[in-house]
Amino acid sequence: MGESRSSRTSSSLREWSRELRRELPPILPIEVRRSRMKPKDHGDCDVLRRADGTPYKFRVRINSRLDAEAALHVLAHEWAHALSWSSDSTRIAEHSPEWGLAMAHVWNVLGGE
Repeated sequence: MGESRSSRTSSSLREWSRELRRELPPILPIEVRRSRMKPKDHGDCDVLRRADGTPYKFRVRINSRLDAEAALHVLAHEWAHALSWSSDSTRIAEHSPEWGLAMAHVWNVLGGE
């Protein structure tokens, strides 16, 4: 028997995340995971901070209901946030020119699928 759709999506996300970590690492470690989210929410990217306010990692969550192709798009989108925020913390507007440039770099690494 073959893998289930959700396990194929998870292994694809791990592979894509590994490739992005190697080619486009943000300034902080990044955690990528599938999460149960509201159907209208596709994913998000947060900066996690210690009690003293010091950032220590990015967390990307991708809705577990999404298929592999949609999950890839969300991963690319959220990874671009982490990259653009790396250049000037989270003061960069969410979909700024810096984000657009980061998104182009992410798609270049992922082969523009």
